[in-house]
Amino acid sequence: MNSELTRRALIKGVAAICASALDLPKALAARDQESQISSLKAAAKHSGKLVAMFSGQYELMKIPVAAKTIAAEFDMIAIGNDLKMNRIHPMPDAYQFSYGDYDVDWSQRNGLLFRGHTLVWHNALPAWFRSYVNKQNAERVMTDHITTVMKHYAGQIYSWDVVNEPMHADGRPDGLRVWPWLDLIGPDYLEIAFRTAAAADPRAKLVLNENNFEHDLPSHAQRRDTFLQLARRLKKNNVPVNAVGTQGHIRADIPFATASVRTLYEELRDLGYEIMITELDVDDSGIPPSLVDAAVARKYAEYLELVGPFASVITFEALADNAGLPKRPDGLLPRPNLFDINIQKKPAYFAAAESISGF
Repeated sequence: MNSELTRRALIKGVAAICASALDLPKALAARDQESQISSLKAAAKHSGKLVAMFSGQYELMKIPVAAKTIAAEFDMIAIGNDLKMNRIHPMPDAYQFSYGDYDVDWSQRNGLLFRGHTLVWHNALPAWFRSYVNKQNAERVMTDHITTVMKHYAGQIYSWDVVNEPMHADGRPDGLRVWPWLDLIGPDYLEIAFRTAAAADPRAKLVLNENNFEHDLPSHAQRRDTFLQLARRLKKNNVPVNAVGTQGHIRADIPFATASVRTLYEELRDLGYEIMITELDVDDSGIPPSLVDAAVARKYAEYLELVGPFASVITFEALADNAGLPKRPDGLLPRPNLFDINIQKKPAYFAAAESISGF
């Protein structure tokens, strides 16, 4: 992404951040109203929106304060790794459901909804995939995986990310990612995957999840265009896609393409798609250290004010900053999340809460 930053865009982004830090954005003033914010789910309740958090067995089992915070703050959990193919399908004819079973049970015991992530992806493939899967058996492998996993959890899942990140700059006019599923099955793999999912669990909402829509960058403009074309084709063919997931991995130092983003979600909504924010976080790597908290908070507020009105669900990528994450270019720890490494609320939390309460 850095190679696409024009000097003008970079100056514009950083200048806006510096200005916001001098007169802290309105969202940061919500820090003074902490006693009035009982939880993010309470802030969202009147609008009918759901707020969700990515987690997993390790965090839910081994970090009690994190588990308690998630249960108190959110309506739903999404699972980062426990349901991906490499963990749940370790051998061609064997499945390992123990991680996911723990996660689903935890959500039910704590009164939270559950989002399944993810069934068909180019990443997190099991070790056996490349040597075992070929053009003759790929469709069977994919559909068996979808059916087995979804039937195991049938009736317990609010939504499934059926296909994750089907788009990539691989040189195709339609913008579709080539490896592995398109190469092995053909472009119809998307339709096959969603029809298989609808048959396996008719109660779950079926989501097409993608990223890189938001910023004022040529690659994001192209992605908006090709994804909208895909969404129209799927709708024309009556493919049972219930919702579009927009991941929301955003950069604090790059402006949004505000009008174009709004137009995209208006068109998707008019096509009949529900819209879900699915992996929201803010990359602070381009921000001067002294401005990070203010910049990240402001970017959460800007994004939620832009995309939030269209979204039925707002999911955050991680609960707290993590000392194990790769360092910023300046050697400092990134601070992309709502809570710090001690699971204390940051300015980003209050910015998000105020934006969510305003829907």
